[in-house]
Amino acid sequence: MSVLKTLNFVAAAKRSNDPVVMRRAKLVTQLQQQRALAEDPTHIAFRQKWVRAEDGAKHLVERQKRIKRWWYVDVLGQCFLTVNYGSKKLELEKGKQAIAVGSKDNLVKTIDAVIAAVEAGELDAAISATQKTGQKPRAKAA
Repeated sequence: MSVLKTLNFVAAAKRSNDPVVMRRAKLVTQLQQQRALAEDPTHIAFRQKWVRAEDGAKHLVERQKRIKRWWYVDVLGQCFLTVNYGSKKLELEKGKQAIAVGSKDNLVKTIDAVIAAVEAGELDAAISATQKTGQKPRAKAA
């Protein structure tokens, strides 16, 4: 009996490269980093990078990744959270870019609520507003 006869074959589903889903995943990853930083102020994230040595060989090394805090505390002790996508702050409501958290103790719960909102698709319009609508046409070389 053939080995292939024992296997169960099915039609392969096409991979989905939906840009909306990919943007949500990127924002959730960033929010999880903010949550880790809120829980532990000494949290350090790492990224992997290929580096070429002097002998020409490539090595995979881990480098520290700088994480900027998305929250701040004003002079009255109120904590505010902004949600960034790339280098732009998301406009969560018309003309409002920050969330009033209250005390810093509520920060982790607020970040969890924002993660749930992103996964539910509530911030898709705000995320897509940060994207470039089109590229400038290139000038032709003379």
